[in-house]
Amino acid sequence: MRIVRSFWMFYKKLVIPALSMAAAIASIAFLNSGSFSFKWFGVSYMIVTPFFHFYIYENRNPNEYYFYYNMGLSKPILWLATLILSSFVGLIICLI
Repeated sequence: MRIVRSFWMFYKKLVIPALSMAAAIASIAFLNSGSFSFKWFGVSYMIVTPFFHFYIYENRNPNEYYFYYNMGLSKPILWLATLILSSFVGLIICLI
């Protein structure tokens, strides 16, 4: 349970920026096509989340990885979990 809470602390910094950027990309697709599609929202979420992970944790706060390492989450595990969870959430959004 401690690992799940630690990962949620890590992932919640990515959720709001990734959702807002995915919504912006979906609205641009809406303006171009004339109909809103959750498919574009889900696909853009799957693509944008790893970019925000890279920006927030690799460029802006690189020392924060030590905090999560002390909680039992290494850098490759955090990357893998971000990719899996963003793919899962993106696919669920696509299926709506």
